[in-house]
Amino acid sequence: MSLKLKAIFLLLLGTIFWGMTFVFIKDAVSLMSVAGFLGYRFLLAGIVLSLIFYRRLKLINKTTLKYGLLMSVPLLTSFLAQTIGLQYTSASKGGFITGLSVVFVPVILSIIQRKLPSSNIFIAVLMATMGLAMLTLSSSLDLNIGDSWVFLSAILFAIYIIMVGKISRKCDGVLLSLTQFLIVGIVCTLYAGISDDLFIPTQYKLWQAILFTALFATAFMYTVQNYYQKYISEITTSIIFSFEPLFAAVTAFFYLNEELTEKTIIGGLLIFVGILFAELKLENIKTLLSVGK
Repeated sequence: MSLKLKAIFLLLLGTIFWGMTFVFIKDAVSLMSVAGFLGYRFLLAGIVLSLIFYRRLKLINKTTLKYGLLMSVPLLTSFLAQTIGLQYTSASKGGFITGLSVVFVPVILSIIQRKLPSSNIFIAVLMATMGLAMLTLSSSLDLNIGDSWVFLSAILFAIYIIMVGKISRKCDGVLLSLTQFLIVGIVCTLYAGISDDLFIPTQYKLWQAILFTALFATAFMYTVQNYYQKYISEITTSIIFSFEPLFAAVTAFFYLNEELTEKTIIGGLLIFVGILFAELKLENIKTLLSVGK
């Protein structure tokens, strides 16, 4: 298998893991506090990466620690908002709303650069907004509090993605991820301890959620992304990541028996297509559509 095919396979596998995390998180936060769960998840991910890449630990310097601390802020707040939101909304809806971060990235960059977004971004935002409305708004036009938290999480994660693009070139990617995981894990664990919400889990479902999210969706996926993304284009990578909401919805259907209504399917498809428009230029889309004609 070539490095390119291996990269596509591993990133797709990691994206499946990301999509599956929504159902595990929803289960976990029904049994323990948000801070306690995130503390276990990120501490375990940090420890695992430390053991795997222990030879690199001596390369950690002030620059890595500084940027790791800086990037841990949007990472921590994004995961807090998402995990809180999943207490009040469905895993499938949470997955689709989180996928909006891919649309928010070019929009935020346009604001920072003080220039209008391209035509495909306008189309992406319009379609994503329509899809979000179908997913989240009831007949009385009320927005579920959980949807609002996950929506905030998508914005914060978009900010995190932009920061990764600018900072990851300045230091070792693995050490940067490891530093962030440990910082987020320590902060969440301390907060849970102070709030008297920290305990050693005994339920199988809790350990299943902690181990899966820490090992597969955090330690594995971030390491794969840091190492293998260089072998494929950014467009290919973004398209692979855009499948996360789909995997979230499918997993929620089979694991939590969440109903996939016609409204959910249409809303999810609109967001999914909007994500693709955000990542593909109109010329690329026309080229893809013309293949086989």
